[in-house]
Amino acid sequence: MTLTETHAATGPLRSIVARVATVGPARLTLIVIGAIAVLMALWPSLFSPYSPSAVDASSILLSPSLAHPLGTDEAGADVWARLVYSTQLELVIAAGSILVALIIGLPLGLIAGNAGRFLDGALTSVASATLAFPLVLFAILMVASFGTTSLSLTVIIGFLFFPRVFLLMRAQTRSLKEREFVTALRVAGVRPTQVLGVHILPNAAGPLLTLIPTLMAEAILIEAGLSYLGLGVDLPASTWGTILEASKNYYVTSPWYAISAGLVITFVAAVLMFAGELIAESANPLRRRRRS
Repeated sequence: MTLTETHAATGPLRSIVARVATVGPARLTLIVIGAIAVLMALWPSLFSPYSPSAVDASSILLSPSLAHPLGTDEAGADVWARLVYSTQLELVIAAGSILVALIIGLPLGLIAGNAGRFLDGALTSVASATLAFPLVLFAILMVASFGTTSLSLTVIIGFLFFPRVFLLMRAQTRSLKEREFVTALRVAGVRPTQVLGVHILPNAAGPLLTLIPTLMAEAILIEAGLSYLGLGVDLPASTWGTILEASKNYYVTSPWYAISAGLVITFVAAVLMFAGELIAESANPLRRRRRS
């Protein structure tokens, strides 16, 4: 191979390496973790050969080993398999609750930020009152009233989050509507709905993208807390929170059982919080860390 051919062959590789370098190790790590989580949710059998619902009386509460890296539970099922197969429902509840919060909070925030004093005050009062109520207590009351299905948990957690989306969108709308480009659009006769949906909403998306990972982390923690109190999804469905709840009777005899579920919940929540911080730094140059 000639020198020219060697440079031509390594050209695309250098381009890929250069692009990866611009992403940064922290963001690259988050991308890899996110990809693994999506793969676990879509194809859990790739990560564990065991069934999460298997019952094996000869393998009850085994210690971690090569065959069972995180040990087994009270029914003899592999704990790692249960955690892997629970990823799908966990992500559905977390992402679904964000979707519910956006469906309620986005339009109401746009309307309140552009409306008169009376409508703005009424909507803001409702959101502030909901936000002022103790979060976990409100969730317990709602779950006790509407049941513990995955759908009800998703809607309830999403409803708890909508005030924060609403207040953020209201503040962004009130700030952006005073900008010169919005004034110019109104003078040009552009309809208010078009100004809000086409011009203000995209410009307000930056802070919203920062909030979404944080809310997903909180959704996972709230679901785990409700499950620990016995208000999680009903069997045979399973989440990380229900696994943690099932392990509470074996803290002394099988501590790895609870530790495994607790570490997964803590790790994923921390990663999502960190993702929100990185998005905030990318969206706001003033918050970017100094690179050595």
